Amino acid sequence: KSKQKTTSNLHWWPWYGGWGILVLLALCGTASYYSFFHLPPALTEVDLGRLPYAFNGARAWNTLVALDALGPKPVGSTANEVGAVKLLEREFTLINATKHAVQEVLYEKQITSGAYGISFIGSSMTSVYQNVQNLIVRLAGQEDVAGALMLNCHFDSVASSPGASDDCGSCAVMLEILRVLSRGSERPRHPIVFLFNGAEETPLQASHGFITQHRWAKEIRAFLNLESVGSGGKELLFQSGPQHPWLVEAYARAVRHPFAHAIGEEIFQSGFIPSDTDFRIFRDFGHIPGLDFAHIFNGYRYHTRYDSVEYLSPAVLQNTGDNVLSLVRLLTGGDYLERSAKEHAVGKSVFFDFLGLFFVTCSEKEAAIVNVLVAILGLIVGYWATLRNVGSQHWRAVARESLLHGFCATLVGAGTAVGFNLAIAFLLDRLVQRSMAWFSTYTLVIGLYCLPAMALLFIAHREFHRLFQRKETPLPLSLAVKTRLTGVYLFWSVIMIGATIAGLRSAYVISVLLACMALVPLISEPYPWHFKSKIASLVLSVICLLLHTVALLWTTQFFHIFANIFIPIAGRSGANDNPDLLIATVTAGCSLLVCSFMLPLVNLLRNPYRSTIGTLLALFLVSLLLAIATPLGFPYREATLQQSPKVQRILAQHTLRRWYDSNDVVRAEDAGYLFRLWDRHNEATIREVIVSNAGNAGAIYKPSQMDECNTEVFCGLPASAVRFSSLWYAQPKENHPEALEMVKLSLESRNKTTSKDGPVVKSRLTFNLAGSYQSSILLRPRRNVTLVAWNLTPKLPPQLSVGDDHRAYYVLITHGLPGQPLQLILDLEQNATDPQTVAQAPLLDISVTSNFWEYHEHFKPTFSKFIESFPSWAHVVPSVSVVNLYSF
Repeated sequence: KSKQKTTSNLHWWPWYGGWGILVLLALCGTASYYSFFHLPPALTEVDLGRLPYAFNGARAWNTLVALDALGPKPVGSTANEVGAVKLLEREFTLINATKHAVQEVLYEKQITSGAYGISFIGSSMTSVYQNVQNLIVRLAGQEDVAGALMLNCHFDSVASSPGASDDCGSCAVMLEILRVLSRGSERPRHPIVFLFNGAEETPLQASHGFITQHRWAKEIRAFLNLESVGSGGKELLFQSGPQHPWLVEAYARAVRHPFAHAIGEEIFQSGFIPSDTDFRIFRDFGHIPGLDFAHIFNGYRYHTRYDSVEYLSPAVLQNTGDNVLSLVRLLTGGDYLERSAKEHAVGKSVFFDFLGLFFVTCSEKEAAIVNVLVAILGLIVGYWATLRNVGSQHWRAVARESLLHGFCATLVGAGTAVGFNLAIAFLLDRLVQRSMAWFSTYTLVIGLYCLPAMALLFIAHREFHRLFQRKETPLPLSLAVKTRLTGVYLFWSVIMIGATIAGLRSAYVISVLLACMALVPLISEPYPWHFKSKIASLVLSVICLLLHTVALLWTTQFFHIFANIFIPIAGRSGANDNPDLLIATVTAGCSLLVCSFMLPLVNLLRNPYRSTIGTLLALFLVSLLLAIATPLGFPYREATLQQSPKVQRILAQHTLRRWYDSNDVVRAEDAGYLFRLWDRHNEATIREVIVSNAGNAGAIYKPSQMDECNTEVFCGLPASAVRFSSLWYAQPKENHPEALEMVKLSLESRNKTTSKDGPVVKSRLTFNLAGSYQSSILLRPRRNVTLVAWNLTPKLPPQLSVGDDHRAYYVLITHGLPGQPLQLILDLEQNATDPQTVAQAPLLDISVTSNFWEYHEHFKPTFSKFIESFPSWAHVVPSVSVVNLYSF
């Protein structure tokens, strides 16, 4: 009889019970994924009469289509400076003509110039802008009410991209919001400023011109920044404040379709994502709080030719418009903006939504208290539920089960899963050259990294049970499993409390998971209430299943968010690092988060190696085979009727280099194709194309291999060639690009004085930079020479430094409309004991790079043919660059 009882306990669930767990996980993961793309149907023109004061997605869509038809709109291009401006001004005129009589709509065009120091993607630079354009509309508020709300978008785009999502879609949303509000019969309590800025991609310059120079900027109390790093889906609230919780409280009250996570803010501000938004400028230079929104899904199309209306829908605009319009009405109709002026920064908010169904926000202190209470409550309930069944005298056995079989097994399994995933990532990259096999096939991420991680986690719990289970124990198997679940709870509680102490607001991710699981020990079999009713038992089982389902829905959404952020970024994260290492680590962590409370259940299964664990490992091996030996593992996809494009990015600059002597005469020149390596496979693609064009593979160099790196500032190349992974492909003289136009540097005056206090010679050099083209300057003082001041900014910024060999002051210059030459004044000091040496030696080296985007009509035929030879799954951004090198 005892033997029969033991056998029954060991085989609590049939062997196929593990498949039920996997099916439940798959269903919840699918549901959470599709929740991100569930959008409200867009209102159409038919709805205008019925809902005149509602956001109309179809009307906004018409504006977006018109902006998209202009094509790429880089700053300085005719499409941006003339075409987009005329289109938007025409819309402003129509809005003003159809506004309600009580409304006042004012429009100003700002043509602004300025300069400021900034560190962008880890690089120190001075950003100089000349004659960039801002189109600003002010919807007046009620009299004697101070404080305005600002909405911001940008209508410029990067070269070769129409910028439908980044960021013309946001501008279309703002126009429709302006149109709707201007037709209301009552003015908003507070004025609203709509900023359509024309230079964001350069980066972040037009917003600086507005917030530091325009007269309406002084009345701004808060802002909403609308951006995109993807194409489609819901917009994510990913930055707030700083330290103004009332903005998130307003979002919670107003927004109809919430999608917001504080963890997004922590990830973005950590520097993992190679991007930035105008939020930073308004925060750092305007010192005003705001909210930052962005579309994050389908980042494959970001900054490519596929960021067009072809891959968007009016429903995307409708979702964003509904949310932003509700938020604008709340903020400008109440006393929130007065609170902004009166209240000081009072801490950060913890905020999140649950699959768009509801939104939660609280202060950082309140979240910390909740985290501690959830941890304590769950542990107390877990241990009490077990001890009530076996008696308090067996507390040592309960503690052993939870700590050894629950906590330690989870810890060892997590370490093993991460280690195994990293090994697979390394082997795929180095052994078979198949890194990024998952880039275009989302399910391969699951097959290559999630499934083996889950299998190893299950194995860890199974082997801990087999190796360390005592023959004599007061705990039957079902209670032992329940106790091990409490050990898993302890594992996450330790991590959550550690994150809370470290000030990480993202601890809420674990807190919500633990809140779902805290009461499971009270209602899971065997439960302490000893119900004899089958109905009661069934009800409790259903509640237990619902709690697990909610937990799975909650955790699987973070896998999808992280995957949709980091997978597309791998296509523009550079060639030096293996992106599989990051993806492998993130997916292992997500797998642990998702399935950790299922792990002890493996010991209730009959033959888990043949069923659950075997299934996971078999699917992993199939995925590995598909990744290595089939086209499914090829990273890139061209656009077809059956599939969305997932392209490889290639930047090809036909570059001319000229060395000038002291008389401003060209003493030498050469040319080549300069390629920026955006991802792990860029170099292989470029070399294959060069060889296929009968090119000389021996003429391909990395900048560090060039002789000029020993003498010239940044190897005599544009700064980006040294800052990022690059290739140089030398070209013969007959294929030098035409450079009839360029930014020309001329020395206007040179004044020199000797200090009376010591051997210090002070020099002031005055230059003119003629030519309204996008350009950059590198200034490298010679040995014993110091740049002490210049006329660009009040303080000198740090030098741009790459490794130990390359240091220079980096100036990025952007021109919107053509303008006057830029004057550059440099004050230098030179330490020298020999006056004759001082008189003869140059003070500094200067490199001036002129960049010409959307310059196709001036391409050399050989370069055009070369660009056309790239495969259809490559997104090539061609341009012409001229590098002029001087010594003064």
